[in-house]
Amino acid sequence: MKPLLLTVLAAYAVAAIHSILAFVNKRRSAERVALWTLAFGFALHTASLITDWTQYGHYPLFGLRETFSFLAWTLVATYGLVIYRYRAQALGSVTLPLVTILVFIASVARGNSNAQTEAAADLGATWLFPIHTTLLIFAYAAFFVVFIASIMYLLQERELKLKTFSAIFHRLPSLATINNIATMTVGVGWTLLTLGILTGMVWSSSRDNRVWHNDPKEIFAALTWLLYLALILYRASAGWRGRRAAWLGVVGFALVLCTFFGARLLGGYHVFG
Repeated sequence: MKPLLLTVLAAYAVAAIHSILAFVNKRRSAERVALWTLAFGFALHTASLITDWTQYGHYPLFGLRETFSFLAWTLVATYGLVIYRYRAQALGSVTLPLVTILVFIASVARGNSNAQTEAAADLGATWLFPIHTTLLIFAYAAFFVVFIASIMYLLQERELKLKTFSAIFHRLPSLATINNIATMTVGVGWTLLTLGILTGMVWSSSRDNRVWHNDPKEIFAALTWLLYLALILYRASAGWRGRRAAWLGVVGFALVLCTFFGARLLGGYHVFG
């Protein structure tokens, strides 16, 4: 376990614990501790990724350890942007524990093997590779926010319908805020996914003159792109801003998981993420 990544893990764990305490007890002091420790952990995490890039000589998105670490970093960055714009810190009670788990997995997972490093070279990882993979991972992070916002919407809408206002109801953002978060992040995520797919096609064409390989990751990515396009179009109509749009956001994230793990579980052309 690398000392720098271990420090990052500790900072994120403290942020996650205080974020949960802030959500349960509505304490401003806990929120401040969560934000400061999160910022500290994010700065160290950025340094850790740069160190890996320098040490291994390739962009830090090959193998299980680097992929999970980078995904955790993008989740923190995305959460920070949502907090800055909407002050919806309730998202942190779910996002930050997940970030902590991802960094823990990255900390205990094996380092990059020589085979993975050679695979990076064999694939011709030019300047397009960092752009392609970064766009996709940030898209996944945005879709995770859509998923959490959708769950929050469904919980709050259900309590409003039943008129049973529990403690959780009073700790969640308003339905309008949740809807705005979901609308914004689904648009950003779909745009990033589109650019990621396009850069992947260009990268693939430059390697073997093929833009499509019938790879599981490519198939799931195409299905995910179509589903979130449908979600964006439906959200543009007033009749689909509520429960049905929220359920579509939940289903969409299931496809995101299939896209993210598709290559690893089913085998295929991709060797990263």
